[in-house]
Amino acid sequence: MRDKQNGFGLVEIMVGLGVGMLAMMVVMQVFSQMEGQKRTATGGADAQSTGAIALSLIERDTKMAGWGMANSMFSGCNTTYSYCDGDLSCGGKEGAIDGFSLASAVITDGGDKPDSILVQYFANPTEGSFRYPSNTELRSNMPQPSSELNVGNTSGCREGDLVLVQQAGKCTLMQATQIQDQALKIQHNPGASGHFNPPANYQNANNWPAYTKPAQLSCFSAPPAGALYQRGYSVNDLHQLLRSDNSANPAIVNEVVAPEIIDMQLEYGVSLAGQPSVNSWQPATGSWAHPTAADFLLVKAVRVALVARSVQYEKPAANQECATTTDAMAGKWSSWAKFKTSSYPADWKCYRYKVFETIVPLRNVIWG
Repeated sequence: MRDKQNGFGLVEIMVGLGVGMLAMMVVMQVFSQMEGQKRTATGGADAQSTGAIALSLIERDTKMAGWGMANSMFSGCNTTYSYCDGDLSCGGKEGAIDGFSLASAVITDGGDKPDSILVQYFANPTEGSFRYPSNTELRSNMPQPSSELNVGNTSGCREGDLVLVQQAGKCTLMQATQIQDQALKIQHNPGASGHFNPPANYQNANNWPAYTKPAQLSCFSAPPAGALYQRGYSVNDLHQLLRSDNSANPAIVNEVVAPEIIDMQLEYGVSLAGQPSVNSWQPATGSWAHPTAADFLLVKAVRVALVARSVQYEKPAANQECATTTDAMAGKWSSWAKFKTSSYPADWKCYRYKVFETIVPLRNVIWG
């Protein structure tokens, strides 16, 4: 048999295996680098889209803050009196309604953690059947305690409506239990149909005001839960943007609307008295942690800064710490917001981030 018909020799096989393994190593190295680049690109795109959606939701709802509340009936309330008998429709806790105010937007400072925001509306802005407050006035003085209002007219007031009586900076929230059109009277009795109405002994013990002629009165529809329509946004410890909404029945509590949101910082845009433009920006700390009714009248805008994180964890080099994102980079994320990275997960530097900022004018407050 000729030599060329003897097949491959051992040396030739070993050389072929070596060349093949070398080629495979090159291919795998190229593949690994390409996959890393793809993860980086797609991770940044994930953060970009998630952050954009989250910011859009917050901006849309905050723009509508104060819908129907620019009426002087609401803006004239410096001290408010409210009550809930413990029914879920008014908050589920007996006594004064926690946190009840007529502010368009309320920011809660999170300290080292993300802030949160609550926006309020007189009516649900997503519904086409908007009904502006029906205004009238008292035609006789109220006794104390009282379960009856003698009014100038009952037009636009319905049983089950909430009633706000305002005079000299004081406002009382009630619920209409009976409308007497002929007698021009509105009953606001406590009980099964008047969950916002306190009994007489509660009114006396808490010095509820007895309004005199011609105190202003407004009737408006109540949401399924609470006194005003509210929508809130917050970030939980799982880094999810949550939304709560009491316009639904049952109310939506902490619905996840966007994942991988690491931080949210907010500030009030405050104007000088009588001016529509913002003069200064105030975080919800110090005197602005619990603004007064007069303070809220000066809030004309809210600014928001969101930090969205990529889904992809980026491994550090061997025997090295993550440096995908550094403290120096985080310090330049925002022109105004101070992000406390000390409260972030321990491996936060192994991810990429996108930061979004916007200023949301409270147009209903400005136009009002």
